Amino acid sequence: MSKDLLKALQELIVPVSTGWDIIDFIVEDKKEEVHIHLSYGSNTYKESGKKHSIYDYRPSRKWRHLDLWHYKTYIHAEIPRIILDDGSVKSITIPWSGEHSRITDWFEKKL
Repeated sequence: MSKDLLKALQELIVPVSTGWDIIDFIVEDKKEEVHIHLSYGSNTYKESGKKHSIYDYRPSRKWRHLDLWHYKTYIHAEIPRIILDDGSVKSITIPWSGEHSRITDWFEKKL
């Protein structure tokens, strides 16, 4: 896939400004599915005006996203966790979905 096409696709799915990058794009023609794998591109995360180092990652999760043409589309990602000043561990906020949701905000708006 060309870099220009990947960049355009990136901005449509989850803008680069959010810190997330597409690391894999898999089309399964027989299942008529697209699987987009994202990765958080930094080793720090800003929470309440303070930078925190990424502590570890939660296991990979999958969210249903808006269809690309007639293909069901899914986003996959491991969510980074940070350690706050009080010692508690917290998952970072993801820009495409609520904390416990398994669908993206865009998909939910289309329901």
